[in-house]
Amino acid sequence: MLQRIRDKSSGWMAFTVLGLVIVTMAFFGIESYFAPKIETYSAKVEGPAKFWIWGKASREIGQDQFQRRFEQVRQLERARQGDAFDPLAFESADNRRRVLDEMIDEEVLALFAEREGITIGEAEVAAELKQMDEFQVNGAYSADQYRLGLAARGMSHGQFIASVRADMASRLVPTQILATGLATDAELDEFLRLSRQVRDLALIDLPTPSAPEAPDDAALQAWYEANAARYRSPEQVAIEYVEIDASLLDVPTVVDEQTLRARYEEQRGRYVTDPVRTAAHILVAAPANADAATDQAARERAEALAEQARAPGADFAALAREHSEDLGSKADGGLLGPIEPGLFEGPFQDALFALDQPGQVAGPVRTPDGWHVIQLADITAGSGRSFEEVRGEIEAEYLATERDRRFSDLSNTLIERIYRDPTSLAPAAEATGLEVKRTALFERGNGEGIAAIPEVRAAAFADNQRIERQVSDAVEIGPGQVVVLQVVEVVPEAQIPLEQVRERVRAELVADTLSKASEAQAEALLERARAGESFEVLASEVGRTVAELPGITRQAPVPPALIDEAFRLPVPGGDAPSVGMVRLGPDRHALVQVLKVSDGELEGLDEATRDQLLGQVAQARAVVEREAFVRALRRQFTVTVAEDRL
Repeated sequence: MLQRIRDKSSGWMAFTVLGLVIVTMAFFGIESYFAPKIETYSAKVEGPAKFWIWGKASREIGQDQFQRRFEQVRQLERARQGDAFDPLAFESADNRRRVLDEMIDEEVLALFAEREGITIGEAEVAAELKQMDEFQVNGAYSADQYRLGLAARGMSHGQFIASVRADMASRLVPTQILATGLATDAELDEFLRLSRQVRDLALIDLPTPSAPEAPDDAALQAWYEANAARYRSPEQVAIEYVEIDASLLDVPTVVDEQTLRARYEEQRGRYVTDPVRTAAHILVAAPANADAATDQAARERAEALAEQARAPGADFAALAREHSEDLGSKADGGLLGPIEPGLFEGPFQDALFALDQPGQVAGPVRTPDGWHVIQLADITAGSGRSFEEVRGEIEAEYLATERDRRFSDLSNTLIERIYRDPTSLAPAAEATGLEVKRTALFERGNGEGIAAIPEVRAAAFADNQRIERQVSDAVEIGPGQVVVLQVVEVVPEAQIPLEQVRERVRAELVADTLSKASEAQAEALLERARAGESFEVLASEVGRTVAELPGITRQAPVPPALIDEAFRLPVPGGDAPSVGMVRLGPDRHALVQVLKVSDGELEGLDEATRDQLLGQVAQARAVVEREAFVRALRRQFTVTVAEDRL
């Protein structure tokens, strides 16, 4: 048997199998056989394969990435809603999926931009950079602020510019769709007729049915069992925690002179500014991968333009408007604005900073976009403040940063100790000299003291803390304030005995009975109204009168539910009356009838107002078209959502 296997293993079939194994390992790696991949994404977007099953462009949205975005949205909603913000409701699955869908759309647009080869030129990226609020000081772009921003992100100039370029490329087509929405005068007229429509209504505000007889014990028991989920005590936890508050830390109040002078030298760039150059350019476009003939032709054209620009009395702006192929600056005469060192790297920057007199022209120089003719349009002298002038400012900042440093050091020490032993808070507290405090039991949705802070409750009820009893990561509860906590007691959710909630059960059963009776009464009367009985007869039967509501608009000061139903009903006509039912409260309903519909008036609008409304209708259409574009684009990609990781 073994000999027969050896004999056949040298045939063509053996070589075929061996070849397939080698090809498979070349594509997927031998490690895939021994180390199964563990997926950690919240969602994955994949494009079609270029070669059979290989070459798929894909992007993943990691769990951490999703959680950071979700937390950002939470903060925005809390700021927008104020005291009305409900943290428990915000945690709903619908909210999480809505945020994830927005992120998926962004990744789809990014893959689309890559697939279509959409690129953004250097001038457009530079212009976008200078408009970013985070890099503005007193309304103007600041190179120092830009450098600080990059340091905070932990990114290099090249990395950040690449991310901005990619983001601009992914937004280009949707932005163009939003900018090109159109609406006709006829569509505006139709919109005005509908939005300003006026309806005359008749209303019967139905009485609440009589209170039912007091339910007996059997009825209470039946309601309690049928609605058992309502009568459960929520899960509760108690935590031990330590808190670091920067404002309470002991820091020095006096700084020696040598330290202040050293700090001045370290931050000299803040107090001594270099001259600022304002540049303009003419671009003769030539792709980086252009053939030699195309590149040479572009260079010769740029050299000719450079000669014209250097001629006495030459108008550089006019030459740029006529010849430049940079759409972002052409209309402005090639003006790029102030250029700081590092904004443009390579030959462009070298050529510009070699000029020292306004009006001088350099180039042509080559960049990936093509050949540039560069003019130093203006140069602003630098400025400087001596150490003596800024000593007080440096001292105040040093003391403030010393508090920040002390806070950072203490926080890092605490977190490092917790990483060593995430099962106990006491050793970390002892190492940092922080007091361990304990809360009373609190619920997921509310608490007292430090448990009143939503972020603290969210951390306490996370699985790692609530189930595994691990010490949490640092929870930021305010500027310069962090908390680290450990769950020390858990009281599970439990059914509340009927005897403890008997009165609540009685009240809710009666309320439900009244609500159903009110709805049944309204539906019965509605059927009779639809059959042709007059409102007057129906109102008299229930001891009510018919209320006339003439001239109701969509903005009328009446219950929103009434507006919705009144404008949902069809225009009256024929034998069938236009009637409907409105729920105005838990046990209160009304019947509404549309008597007359008048289209909105089109007169009385001046041209300026009409143009403004036309723009609003066009913008609304553009938003719909953009959403339709993204939906259609999304169908071209395969989207996988890991619901269990949201």
